[in-house]
Amino acid sequence: MNVFRHWKIILALAAVVVVSGLTGILLGHGLARRHFNARNDPANWNEHVSAEFDRVVKPTPEQSARIQAHLDKAVRELQGIRLETIAHSTNVIWRLVADVERELTPDQLKAFEVMKPKPSDLTIDVLNVQPKKNGTP
Repeated sequence: MNVFRHWKIILALAAVVVVSGLTGILLGHGLARRHFNARNDPANWNEHVSAEFDRVVKPTPEQSARIQAHLDKAVRELQGIRLETIAHSTNVIWRLVADVERELTPDQLKAFEVMKPKPSDLTIDVLNVQPKKNGTP
């Protein structure tokens, strides 16, 4: 059997494999992202902890109400901390952009515009960076 005689079939199968792989990657990434966001949401954390605590510890109804009040208070504090952290981090990034812009020539400023984050780009994801050790590249 000559492989070149069946090139259309081979090409179609290769295309199916590539499309299937890309679809799987995109679906997996979306699912992982949703799971990550849900896990990091303090409100979801409250529901999960409450359900797990009830399942394991089996508190009385009176205890459940008091414990839920403690959890609600902690979640409000966590949400405040999270908002403050995002706001503070955003300020640091804009300060960095301003400092860098002062160091650049007009031509470099035009090139930097491509790299410069837009306000909509500044989410918690942009903070997932590691500083360089000892200031070396």
